[in-house]
Amino acid sequence: MKQVISFRAGRAALLTGIASTLLLSGCATGQDVEAASDGDDGTRTVTHVYGETDIPTDPQRVVSVSVTATAPLLSLDAPVVASFTTGRSELTDDKGFFGQWAGTADERGVEALPGPEINVEAVANAAPDVIVGSGFGAAAVDEAVYAQLSEIAPTVVYDSSDSAWQDVTEEMGAALGREDRAAEILQEYDALTEETAKKLDADHDVVILTLAGENFNVFSPVSAQGRFADDLGLTTHEMDGSVARAQEGRSDIAQVSLEDAEEFGDSTLLFVNTRGEEAADYLDEVPVLSSLPAGEEDRIFTLGPESFRIDYYSAPIVADRLVELLGSGS
Repeated sequence: MKQVISFRAGRAALLTGIASTLLLSGCATGQDVEAASDGDDGTRTVTHVYGETDIPTDPQRVVSVSVTATAPLLSLDAPVVASFTTGRSELTDDKGFFGQWAGTADERGVEALPGPEINVEAVANAAPDVIVGSGFGAAAVDEAVYAQLSEIAPTVVYDSSDSAWQDVTEEMGAALGREDRAAEILQEYDALTEETAKKLDADHDVVILTLAGENFNVFSPVSAQGRFADDLGLTTHEMDGSVARAQEGRSDIAQVSLEDAEEFGDSTLLFVNTRGEEAADYLDEVPVLSSLPAGEEDRIFTLGPESFRIDYYSAPIVADRLVELLGSGS
């Protein structure tokens, strides 16, 4: 049944009703966002995780309540007026925006709303005409929060837990009437990967990984990092299932104990260095890496913090880094 979001109630009355619920968060799963039909009243019906919602065909004030939704919104040139942040780290700027798109957000005057927990009052104060959020991760919008957000403005929640960022961009472009820009983004990405692939030495398989205590977290071929490597003509090393332990509910990461590092074989090791580590730091912390072919041949590299989250903004940065590391002329 079609769900029509009503937000006629006065903002003051709304704020009174939600004043006691300032910080809420949760997680959910469901179907991806997809555009349905345009109505005669200047709205478009969008199907998403929590049903169907009518949103303006030409929104003017979009608020991203999940920081993971902000990159595709910005890339689509959507009128984002505010976005929740994540915890500050080497991956972010001092506000909690991811480094690869923080400059774009600043240039466009996007207000930083402290996150990742969703402060419903802060959303209302931003006066959105559309709210966009994610149904998974630390900044997920659960059903209770969705109901409150829907009292402020039409709210769309997408589930990108196992979707490529390109697919999410297409879905959001269709929902916001920015299909042409989404098509341009995909064309730009195809051109980037095609040109970059020509410059890379793909003689060795690659293992894309992080160090996590007594284990490596290895990105699978279906992870964003694995898909990017494949698009660049690189082959991710196939791990033995008895060695690479899948994580419950996740298909993008598998754990490999440090003592099983020899299972990486002759692969080049590409570390996603989320804390700015250098290759030498990994060699010092895990000495067995030095005895691997990659260690003996100086083929252990770091991809940079931007590689932790592949999107429209980080892909060119990581591509340039790979050309620097694996370029056929390097």
